Amino acid sequence: MKKFFLNLLTLICIVAICISGYKIYTTLRDYKKADNVYSQLRDRKENSKDMNDITKSLLSINSDYKFWLNVEGTNIDYPVVQGSDNDFYLNHDFNKNYLPAGSIFLDYRNDFKTDSNNVIYGHHMRNSTMFGQMEKFKDKEFFENNKIITLKTDDDTYEYEIFAIGVYDADFGYNDVGFTDEEDFNKFLNKILSKSMHSRDIVSSKDQIITLSTCSYEYDNARTAIFAVRK
Repeated sequence: MKKFFLNLLTLICIVAICISGYKIYTTLRDYKKADNVYSQLRDRKENSKDMNDITKSLLSINSDYKFWLNVEGTNIDYPVVQGSDNDFYLNHDFNKNYLPAGSIFLDYRNDFKTDSNNVIYGHHMRNSTMFGQMEKFKDKEFFENNKIITLKTDDDTYEYEIFAIGVYDADFGYNDVGFTDEEDFNKFLNKILSKSMHSRDIVSSKDQIITLSTCSYEYDNARTAIFAVRK
């Protein structure tokens, strides 16, 4: 009987090791797939003569493409898409193929040209891709030295200066996009600033901002959000 239990325990350990090994393998495989997808898109961008050219090229692949995003001091350098909901691109890449790393995507509720707060989502990947390097801005010195977020469309370049970073509950309302008037938007700004880790006093209710949002691991349903004001 003792031998039976020892054999059973050995079998359980072997199965557990196999399962863990498979999970590690699939995770690394998915990281590689995501890296290949977005490296190819960056190559397209680098080989294009201008943003109008790259926009046409990317739209031919995915009509949901909106603009190219770059965050100073990080490896955040991605095309941004916008779907008909906030679910599809959580686990689909730019080519609309299933991939756990998903895409960087604009909130489906947003009208980029007119909204006061445009919200852009991306996964916090463990290998520091996608929005993984947003973590860097939690360091005060890094926050002070890296301020610029750039969005490039086919016909314009928009620069934003980061004014706050914080960790928020998913239902805190940090990603609100609909505001009735300037007073309502000002209340929103005060609300997010009241819970920010670091901030600088450069934004008003007359401005347009963007919010970068990703998962955070401080507690369940935590989100790291970076806020930047259009220059």
